[in-house]
Amino acid sequence: MDLETSVRQKHSFKQAYIPCLVGLILIVAVPFFHITIFAHLWNKSAFRVDKDLCTCSCWDTVFKGSYEAGVAGYKHVYFNATSNTLKIWTATAIFMVSSYESVKYLLQLFLRGKLRCSMSILFASVYYSHYYAWWGYFNYWNDDFYSQWNHQLFFTITELVSTICVLTMCDKTVDISVKKCYIILSIALAHILISCVDQFILNIVLGEGKLHQVLRDLFLMLPDLLHVIMPLYEMKKVASRNNKTVNNLMPARYALFSVSGIFFLFTLSRYL
Repeated sequence: MDLETSVRQKHSFKQAYIPCLVGLILIVAVPFFHITIFAHLWNKSAFRVDKDLCTCSCWDTVFKGSYEAGVAGYKHVYFNATSNTLKIWTATAIFMVSSYESVKYLLQLFLRGKLRCSMSILFASVYYSHYYAWWGYFNYWNDDFYSQWNHQLFFTITELVSTICVLTMCDKTVDISVKKCYIILSIALAHILISCVDQFILNIVLGEGKLHQVLRDLFLMLPDLLHVIMPLYEMKKVASRNNKTVNNLMPARYALFSVSGIFFLFTLSRYL
């Protein structure tokens, strides 16, 4: 085996397996750190379970079949055979597979030297927002609690639109789309406006939020700020290459559409 073939095989190994491994580690590690942080924040109020004496009468025991029925003893995981359990599983599978494939794609771009840093930073910053959404739906279905459902669905849909635009521009060989930058920018500005009215100012600026509320609001707000800064940065680079200003990149009607979109999203969020 000559040196060139050996180098090619090593490079092929990196391309094939490292992205898969990192993607797998991410989807395993994030829930671990999530629950670890929760355990730390609520350690004093957490209920201590006696595994020998506790029972559960809210479990239908279907998945245990003939091995166990009626009032059951301690299990690390209980789940009932209901439509909501299927919804939880479906949402979890979609989130995990999407996370894995997205991270794998970005790492493959990185190993090929094709990763656009600005867009990859945006994707990394918004991962918490998508994780928060999945965890929210998990709890809505698990608790049969839906008062915030429409509001969360609004944020999820708009965040997905923004993230798809970001992912399509993570490849350096793909030109920056000014239209997509406007979409990302508009959604981020709408989110910032809505969040400030909802709870950000109350919890953080006025200092009335508890620690977990402050952390949540900060981790949701910071990505939106980055989603304003990075598109403007990329549009400025495009404008510079074409000897234009950012204002000259697109017709005035697009700026009008952007402002109208922000107003529409804000108004819609008030009714959800």
